[in-house]
Amino acid sequence: RPTQPEALRGPDLRHRPGMSSIDAGAPMCRQGGAGGMIFPLGFDAEFSWPDAVRGFIYAVAMVYWFLGVAIIADMFMAAIETVTSRRRKSVRPGGRVATVRVWNETVATLTLMALGSSAPEIFLSVIDIVKKDFHFGALGPSTIVGSAAFNLLVIIAVCIWVIPAGETRVIKNLPAFYITAAFSIAAYVWMAIILQVSSPDIVELWEAAMTFLMLPILVGVSYKTDLGDADALLRRLHVISEEVCKETVANPHGFVSFSCERLDVTGTEAGLTIDVVVLRRKVLSALSPISCLYRTEAVTAVPGYDFEEAEGVVDFAEGETETTLSVTIPGKARRPVDLEFLVVLQDVEGGAAFDPEDDGGEDEAILTVTIGRHGGDAGGATRLLHRVCSPDGLRLAWSDWRDQMASTIFVNGSLEEQREAGAADWAMHVFALPWKVTIGMMPPTSLAGGWACFFASLLGIAVLTTCISDLAELFGCVLGIPDIVTAVTFVALGTSMPDLFASKCAAAKDEWADASIVNVTGSNSVNVFLGIGVPWTISAIYWTIVGATDEWKAKYPNFIDGHPEGAFIVRSGDLAFSVIVFTLCSVVALAVIHIRRVKFGGELGGPYLAKAMSFVVMASLWVFYIALSVWKVSNQSSTLGDQAFAIFIGVCILENVMLVVGVGLYFLKGRKSPEHVQLKDLEAAAQVPSDIVGLSAVRSPPHAAEVGAALPRPPTFTAGYASASSMPPGFRQTTPKWGVPSPYVETFYGMRLQDRVSDIMAAQGQVISLSTAGWVCVAVKRWRSTLHRSRFRSASDRLQVAGQAAFSEQAPPTITREPSFHSINDAVSPALTPRPCQAATSVAGRVANIVGTSAVEWAAMSAAGLAAVQLVDPEGAASFLGGRVS
Repeated sequence: RPTQPEALRGPDLRHRPGMSSIDAGAPMCRQGGAGGMIFPLGFDAEFSWPDAVRGFIYAVAMVYWFLGVAIIADMFMAAIETVTSRRRKSVRPGGRVATVRVWNETVATLTLMALGSSAPEIFLSVIDIVKKDFHFGALGPSTIVGSAAFNLLVIIAVCIWVIPAGETRVIKNLPAFYITAAFSIAAYVWMAIILQVSSPDIVELWEAAMTFLMLPILVGVSYKTDLGDADALLRRLHVISEEVCKETVANPHGFVSFSCERLDVTGTEAGLTIDVVVLRRKVLSALSPISCLYRTEAVTAVPGYDFEEAEGVVDFAEGETETTLSVTIPGKARRPVDLEFLVVLQDVEGGAAFDPEDDGGEDEAILTVTIGRHGGDAGGATRLLHRVCSPDGLRLAWSDWRDQMASTIFVNGSLEEQREAGAADWAMHVFALPWKVTIGMMPPTSLAGGWACFFASLLGIAVLTTCISDLAELFGCVLGIPDIVTAVTFVALGTSMPDLFASKCAAAKDEWADASIVNVTGSNSVNVFLGIGVPWTISAIYWTIVGATDEWKAKYPNFIDGHPEGAFIVRSGDLAFSVIVFTLCSVVALAVIHIRRVKFGGELGGPYLAKAMSFVVMASLWVFYIALSVWKVSNQSSTLGDQAFAIFIGVCILENVMLVVGVGLYFLKGRKSPEHVQLKDLEAAAQVPSDIVGLSAVRSPPHAAEVGAALPRPPTFTAGYASASSMPPGFRQTTPKWGVPSPYVETFYGMRLQDRVSDIMAAQGQVISLSTAGWVCVAVKRWRSTLHRSRFRSASDRLQVAGQAAFSEQAPPTITREPSFHSINDAVSPALTPRPCQAATSVAGRVANIVGTSAVEWAAMSAAGLAAVQLVDPEGAASFLGGRVS
């Protein structure tokens, strides 16, 4: 049996007498070559240019076409958002009608959204197969793998880095992350199996079909998990906790809702304005000010013709339980059918929430407004026309289309913006004008529910991707670069660059990390299932039907005996090695992401050193993947042992790089013991609502205006400030001003807690303020996440022993009235007396022990301090807060 390189080499297609240049297999970049589907354009002069010049031109053209794909992809995503935002009515189990999305969020994310972000790579793979008459081409599949590597390793590394030091972003939908991550690993493991194990160098029909069918399996599993069918299993696997699965039954600040879930009005020729009543119900505490956003949303009614679009803020003043907002319905002579639109409340602030039992659930509140038909009866054909294709909807789409085309002419989209545009704006406008004109000619998203724009954008991406495919092959041809190297570097970067900027912005702005991480793992899975499954299934079906043609036999003579009826042949050597290396890198990257969640409390961001090391690890893995892929292409005769040894050498180099970078960052940033507490970490750990007296803000007492700046302040108010006088009077913000030197903070944060406790133990009868307890509570919470459990228990034991020894010699401290507004006017020394045999087994227990034994005046404000004082003296705390304790 011939060796694998000989089997894949194929027949000798060098030029022989009687053969044309095309028959002889002349390269596409040379005169007489077959060329691509669009490029080269066929000018004879092009073939006479120097290869270096042609390579530069093709590279610049690729960049320009990548820009066009990015611009059209934005339009494509806008169409997808319009399609997936449609709503419908659904009957709940209890018989109540609820408004839900037509597209389930999970299904939409893994199908349309993934298609939108991966469309260039998928089209490139399909086009590569079609261009080569259903023979295998390395450009498409290698771009799929290279793009997945860039997405997982580089994009997530950038997202980790852009989060400010000390802040974190955590994945909210953890089951979706684990499912998509598992399927993404399984997808590439399956690719390696079918290329190297199941049927080496041949992709059979069942293998290709199974690759494609993994997509509906992924969607089905994710959908069932989203519905809660797998909650029991996920709890056993500790993916979700019991608390996550429980419904919120009460909120002390109440629920915001409409007075009714449905409002029926009759349209008139003169128009009308309706007042929508918004209520605040089920309040268990004092009525503090709250607010939420509202907006209107079309269902069957057409904005601008059947209702006026509106958005704004609904405010509830202190003590207020009811307010109204206005919606205008324009006058029309006739409405032949009933029309609906929604008024939606979202993003409530101030501690309140939306009632899970109302329409919209806990995320929003929804009011359905129905405009009754008027102006005389209409025939059945007229009513059907209005339901299928509303004339007002067509007018709106045509108006949007005119505006869309006009915006492409002006710099920054309008004449007013153009008057203020600078030279850079003009240059970018002229550079991208052809693509802007293309966008302007596409149907707007308001036409046909967004589907017209969806298919037009899809067609535009397909055409531009065809051009990129030709340019990439020409670029590699003239410079002698193999297709797989071009694919995993230039093409993969070009197709993934828009995702990089989008994910970077999402990581910085979003509260959660889902848009940066879960979208990547989901997109990588869909890339394989569609970008590999679809073209390979088509090719396998084609060769199953067509059979072994003369051209096939000439191309693959060494496979005739084993497959006399023909088969889809895949040159798997370089591709399989690239897939295996990427799979190894993926496992390491996903492990890093998981460890970051456990150690630093979030997948993105974190302390500076951890963030920097995570970035370096992920970026180095991408370099590791690229280097090994290029090495394999350059060493076609390498054996399995050579490949394993190359991976081992790469791992050793990667390990040493990590060691050098880690040591450099360690000394560059300075040594930081985990027992040292940092103010940013403590402040982030508190997570106190803004309407509670504590960490975020504290109001001065009524007599503050009379006393003015002379009012004494405890040292806690100098945290993060140069001095107490640098803070604004009246309303005291305790959020530190970073960058302003504070000697007190610098002195304290350089000490260990037990050393600090030892230093102040000699003090007798010190004043304990609310900030004292708050500081200890936050510090303990921080310690629990940074120190090993055994190490923390040891430190806690030492603190308790030191405190008990101090109390044996000194009188217990008391809380007295000091000339500062955040002290307590009650003596609670009996309550603060510690019990020597009582173990501190919780945060509250440790707080009580430490506060009771140390009597420290520490620099931080936190609402956790209120909880600690309430623990030892509920009546005094309630009196101080005016009865508002929750």
